Amino acid sequence: MDIEKIRADLEAFNEKEDEEYYMNWSGQKDDMDISSIFKEYEHLFTMDTVKFLKSEAQEASGEDERRLKQLHAASSSGLLQNAVKELTDKKEQIEASKVIKVGDEEMPYRFSVVKMLNSDDRDYRQAIFDSRNQVLDELNPVLKGRVEEFHNLAVSLGHPTYMEFIRDIKNLDLESLMDSLDVLISQTSNLYKEKMEELLSPIGVPLAEAEKHDIAYLFRAKEFDPYFKKEEAVPALKRTLLGIGIDLDEQANIHLDTEEREKKSPRAFCAPIKIPQKIMLVIMPQGGVQDFHSLFHEAGHAEHHGFVEEDCFVEYKWLGDKSVSETYAFLLEYLNIDRNWLKKNIQMDDYSSYLQFGYLTKLFFLRRYGAKLKYEMQIHSKGLPGMDDVYAKTLEETLIFRHPPNHYLADMDDGFYTAQYLRAWIFEAQLRSVLREKFGDEWFLDSRSGDYVKDLWAYGQKFDVVELAQMIGFSGLDINPLIDEIEENLG
Repeated sequence: MDIEKIRADLEAFNEKEDEEYYMNWSGQKDDMDISSIFKEYEHLFTMDTVKFLKSEAQEASGEDERRLKQLHAASSSGLLQNAVKELTDKKEQIEASKVIKVGDEEMPYRFSVVKMLNSDDRDYRQAIFDSRNQVLDELNPVLKGRVEEFHNLAVSLGHPTYMEFIRDIKNLDLESLMDSLDVLISQTSNLYKEKMEELLSPIGVPLAEAEKHDIAYLFRAKEFDPYFKKEEAVPALKRTLLGIGIDLDEQANIHLDTEEREKKSPRAFCAPIKIPQKIMLVIMPQGGVQDFHSLFHEAGHAEHHGFVEEDCFVEYKWLGDKSVSETYAFLLEYLNIDRNWLKKNIQMDDYSSYLQFGYLTKLFFLRRYGAKLKYEMQIHSKGLPGMDDVYAKTLEETLIFRHPPNHYLADMDDGFYTAQYLRAWIFEAQLRSVLREKFGDEWFLDSRSGDYVKDLWAYGQKFDVVELAQMIGFSGLDINPLIDEIEENLG
């Protein structure tokens, strides 16, 4: 086998796959055809290719070993994704084409979540929620088939379980990460309950009786809409990037897609179709705090991908630790709960209530993803039977409010991406502390901070977050700065 051909084909595969996802998720194409792309490049994802790359990595050292390990991980993951490509297409097609009914009203499945988030009528929200759950009942057999195939193939590749497979190819210490999250969850339990009850009090629903749509509605935070107008989100982003020496209008490689389309996914995303030459930054404008958070988060991904060195190795452009890019996404996103940034960009009479809300949102997601990680470690080591109830119990123990058991497969990303989000949250707090130490509390107005992060962006994903933490002065990942930040701003 020719390793250089594998590298070139892997880059072409990723470019075509990201373009396909972009067209479907942006609402410009109903059908998702990942299957054809996998078929064109199926030689990358065979048992023979996986074994070849593993053997080559074992015999290599230094830079070659790092690159070959990343190639082996990509080929192994791709083998699993190739096996479920038809199910993946079916899942996306159902979500893109399904229309739900609420009384006499019809709405696209993907857009229905926007309607649900924006309605003050709890009965109406519940009706949408129930209709969406019926779609999940149709989706679950498809999702179940994907997970079962992942589990079976992980074993055929020589791993005891899918969890062990992901841990090995991604070099994730899941147990240590879970231990850190257990500390955060334990230390913030009383604070979380107190603040969540306060959040729910305006709609008169106790936390233990709340539904997922209640929480989503309250975190939509319409009371802050006058300060976070959707037409001002992009200008705020451009001002912020200018502060660190980046002119978005002059970045020909980053394309901003904010057009409202009926079938566009409400979940913002970045599609790096060709790194670093063509990066699509996509959001579904809704108005409010979430617009700003989503735009800034995805802009962090876009800038990271856009500043990767053009001659960077293929592996470092596309592969490696996804926690790295998520860190840079969080770095920009959380400017939206930085008092100093707010005073420069958002005019409010009193920032206190908004900041309390912002840090409660952050704490909620940290606890939610900690609970998801605990659940995923079970489903991916023990198998699927009975895991719908385990999902509901695990999430409810940490978050208190109700979780329908039939969400147990939809509320899960492939490949323990939950763990990579959590690692990013931890490292982002560490990176931000360094930027403040070097450039002050208003680091976002100093072009030197932009130079600092651009130097990190240029590596792509060559290094993982543990290595990057060591490069900027830490011994490794440390959750304490994150816990301190939450307690300081919410306590």
